[in-house]
Amino acid sequence: MSRHPKILFLLLALLGFCALSLPSRAEDDQFAKIAAMDMDGLEKFVGAVTASVGQDTLKLRGAADRGDCLELYRAGNAFDLGYRYLAKVNELIADKRDAKGLSLRTRVVQSRVVVFAARVRAEEFIGQTCSAFTIPADKAGDSYFAVPQKIALEDFTGAVIEAREAAEVIYLGASEAAKSKKCGPVGTIIQAIQLIVPYLEKLSRDVSQRPEALGPRASRAALNQSRVRLINAANQLDATFGQSCGKPAPAETPAAPAPTEQ
Repeated sequence: MSRHPKILFLLLALLGFCALSLPSRAEDDQFAKIAAMDMDGLEKFVGAVTASVGQDTLKLRGAADRGDCLELYRAGNAFDLGYRYLAKVNELIADKRDAKGLSLRTRVVQSRVVVFAARVRAEEFIGQTCSAFTIPADKAGDSYFAVPQKIALEDFTGAVIEAREAAEVIYLGASEAAKSKKCGPVGTIIQAIQLIVPYLEKLSRDVSQRPEALGPRASRAALNQSRVRLINAANQLDATFGQSCGKPAPAETPAAPAPTEQ
């Protein structure tokens, strides 16, 4: 999934975990390592988390088809952990106002939208596949394979708010790219839109089944408006600059989220 597999591998090895799949006893150490990172380290870490989640997301359907509930549990726990890691990064850079800090804050929120969709998808597969599953005795005490914690209603509310914030920042980035008339920024922002739109669609479907999670700041109608506005912005950029700049490479999405199954 990553264009930089060697960098990703070395980063994960340096951090002392592999694909976000350590038992919970290592979490305190990992959060301490995150807190000690500089901005460059945090940026690489966010990319590693997103890529790792993408790799695990691609395995979900196969695990469900095989009835491999241990793998689904492992992935669900990894997604939850990745989501909390990203929250820690967001906390560390909350007061950054320089261009690099603002750019990283945007990436973190965008990545949390992606990871939240993966959490929901894992929970759906677990609900469909593992209702009668009993954890084997030799795995019963291993938090690595524990039943993932259910996603709370307030998490859906927060995800809608974050998704709208990410969409707004990307839309503003599209306006700036258009003003710059430079192919680099135009291609980058089109890729960002290509990445986030499928997850906005997935989140909209998810919260449609949980209307109690919605409210003035977490509006599904506003979320859909943000999605449409981003699509229109990407189309406008392509119409204006597509001929002179060429088509941007397709965005590297962790995995296209499938429709919610009933």
